[in-house]
Amino acid sequence: MKPYPLILLHHAGGSAAFFAPLAKALPPEIQPIALDLPGRGRRWREAAVTSIDEATDSLLDAVSAVNGPFAVFGHSLGAYVGLALAARLEETTGISRCSTLFASANAGPGGAVLPFEGSPLLVSDEDIFEITNKSGGGLSQEVLDHPQLRRRSAGLLRADFAVSQSFLSKQRRTVTEADIVVCWGRDDIFTPRQLDQWRLNSTQPTESHGFPGDHFYLEQNVPELVDLITRRLLVPAAQRG
Repeated sequence: MKPYPLILLHHAGGSAAFFAPLAKALPPEIQPIALDLPGRGRRWREAAVTSIDEATDSLLDAVSAVNGPFAVFGHSLGAYVGLALAARLEETTGISRCSTLFASANAGPGGAVLPFEGSPLLVSDEDIFEITNKSGGGLSQEVLDHPQLRRRSAGLLRADFAVSQSFLSKQRRTVTEADIVVCWGRDDIFTPRQLDQWRLNSTQPTESHGFPGDHFYLEQNVPELVDLITRRLLVPAAQRG
């Protein structure tokens, strides 16, 4: 049987490498495809994108090449990019379709708050780092103490916040036909009401699963996440416990 493709979309300031432990732990029946947004990982030479349309454009070729149904696990910013990507593919005549969106570590778009009053592209590095710390995605002291890494990290985060703001400003009411499975750390900043808002973005019933930990709960819960993903993608709905 052909492995079920699972597209992995990273958080603001992150890269596909974040998913290495999860990808390694998945069973052979699931094919992890971790993608980088421009400016990071294998695409580090490319200019970072700053809008949700540019973000989906940058991933469209790789996702369309899957050529059939697939799932998406989008963490934080990746959850919004995954929703936009799933809805966009539903508007095309191709056969690539998202069956399940695992929306991880982010508020449902309807309950999300814009991180900045104006454009994130115009704020200082310090403001970028302050918002990042408040959202639970703070950088290591090693990065903050290194001038070159600090500037590069601020630039990528600024671009990613602009993508998020672009999505929330223009596409927060996006609806997909894919199932949405909400995954979240119990010590993260999101309220139950914010997480519940994901139900407004799918024509299907949604599920919600909390895990021990904060914004990066994945790092401590790989076996539990693998179990959830495997059950959702490989076990028929009638047989799930």
